[in-house]
Amino acid sequence: MQLLKTNNIKLTIEYNGLPYSGWQSQKNEKTIQSEIEKAIFKFCGHQTVVQGAGRTDAGVHALGQCANFFIDKKYSEYQIVNGLNFHLGSEKIRIVSAQIVEEKFDSRFSAKIKTYRYQIVNRTSPSVLLSDFSLHIRPELNVDIMQDAIMKLIGKYDFSSFRARDCQAKNPIRTLEDAEIKRNNQIIHISFSAKSFLYQQIRIMAGTLIEVGLNKIKPQDIPKIIDSRNRSLAGPTAPARGLTLVKIEY
Repeated sequence: MQLLKTNNIKLTIEYNGLPYSGWQSQKNEKTIQSEIEKAIFKFCGHQTVVQGAGRTDAGVHALGQCANFFIDKKYSEYQIVNGLNFHLGSEKIRIVSAQIVEEKFDSRFSAKIKTYRYQIVNRTSPSVLLSDFSLHIRPELNVDIMQDAIMKLIGKYDFSSFRARDCQAKNPIRTLEDAEIKRNNQIIHISFSAKSFLYQQIRIMAGTLIEVGLNKIKPQDIPKIIDSRNRSLAGPTAPARGLTLVKIEY
């Protein structure tokens, strides 16, 4: 591929979110964005802003976060991946792939669908191996009624009942394109796909579905909760550690 005069580089990124204060750079805080920007500067001496596709919260993980940045120097995709990973050192962040893309590509606004997964370990004892990446729930969850409930969230709605009180989005209307629940023995995965989400919307939907699985909220109550536009009627905000940004489609 012919390189552009100013090269737009798309990254696919994997990270363990626990050591970081989320994706977005913050003063006096360790974030994924700031660590990648530091690695880029060490790699090529270029100070640039890395535009992320999604601003994951503190403690949220990623298998397929995407971001892009511009540099004037010419490097191969192999050099970018290995150079950035070298300079990331012991950080819990890795560049999975790099791609030279069109100048107009924007990782955030060019995204079509983002898919997140919430993981639950549903058994008596917590998991030693999965504790950093899941929520442990001791009582057995009723996945059948959770599946019934999650289907009622799919569609275009005012999701005011499922956003944090300090959410700054001007428009609470979002379209949940797809959602599903799968159980594999003692592991439950709840997946949500949409173009965009409100602040903490996924974690609140997950917390609400857990309440359904514990028989504290009925599946038929979901439409009423949506229509109420009342945050207090939905379930609690599920902990960040169980949430992973799985993939972004363009």
